[in-house]
Amino acid sequence: MNKVLLVFDSEKALEEFLKTSTELGYAFERVGGLILLGKDISEEELIALLYETEEEVLKHLRLYTGEFDYKSCEELLEVVPKAEPIESFFDEFLFKNIGRILIDTKIFFHPIISVQEKRVWAFEALCRPPVHIVSLLSIGKKVSRFSETFCRDRALDRFSEFRDYGIYLFLNFHPKFLKDPFESFGDFLSSVYLYGLNPEQIVVELTEHEEMELNAIKHLISFLKSEKVKVALDDVGAGYSGLFYLSELKPDIIKIDMELVRDIHKHNLKKVIVNYLIKIAHENDMIVVAEGVEKIEELETVVYMGVDLVQGFLFSKPIENPNFEELNKKAKEILSSV
Repeated sequence: MNKVLLVFDSEKALEEFLKTSTELGYAFERVGGLILLGKDISEEELIALLYETEEEVLKHLRLYTGEFDYKSCEELLEVVPKAEPIESFFDEFLFKNIGRILIDTKIFFHPIISVQEKRVWAFEALCRPPVHIVSLLSIGKKVSRFSETFCRDRALDRFSEFRDYGIYLFLNFHPKFLKDPFESFGDFLSSVYLYGLNPEQIVVELTEHEEMELNAIKHLISFLKSEKVKVALDDVGAGYSGLFYLSELKPDIIKIDMELVRDIHKHNLKKVIVNYLIKIAHENDMIVVAEGVEKIEELETVVYMGVDLVQGFLFSKPIENPNFEELNKKAKEILSSV
């Protein structure tokens, strides 16, 4: 790999980066607001170093790779303006390695269980690329959008095996990838039909929906419902804005934040909050999912409170090749004991 020159526009960010580099044992030289990394550093080692660096620090960093004499002021003045935002470097790296990333990507299904019917009601599709790449995708936006689309298409393809089982597929959408939501979902619905599925089988799960402008997300939900696609809000009850978004957006399904479910049988305040969320949801014809159910006591509590669906390791971890009959058998055994 060529020499690596890091250009900082913040002294604080530079000091934080030096601290991280030193702790990880990387060799470097500093010239004012510039850092020159050792010439023998590989692309993979550079990625590993940037992966360990705080995202706030990366915002103040630009990067140049190439041959130059760092002791020459003339050459430094020439290459510093050529330094690019770190996002561009990640995009280039991801683009060059996208084949390996996508080949190694796996789709896992996490079952969502109907309390009343004691069976699998839906699968939530989870995309599992190589571990380090997941974090880099949040910065390399061009490739990450492509990867998001690839993951959803692969999930639709895999789920087509279960299309005649009378269950739903939950697919996660993050607002940062919805630059043009209506175009994104138009393409998405085309993919749904391509894999022989019906939009009525799909649940679009909006994560971190607080990042979206309220009117935009209202129009988006209205559009999805008009296409018979169900809409779920994730992590309801987390943070102060949960109830506001619940009342404004009126989704079909809410997923109660797993932190509220964790050890709920031991905490009266959690019981009050969850009970209130269930009451509001049911009064507005919303289906309620309790996420993160890991203990039988948690299950007993949320079932008594009236949740419609449950999801968690008590029933199953996310699995790559789910056995539908075995999952239904286990769900019936567990819920019959409650």
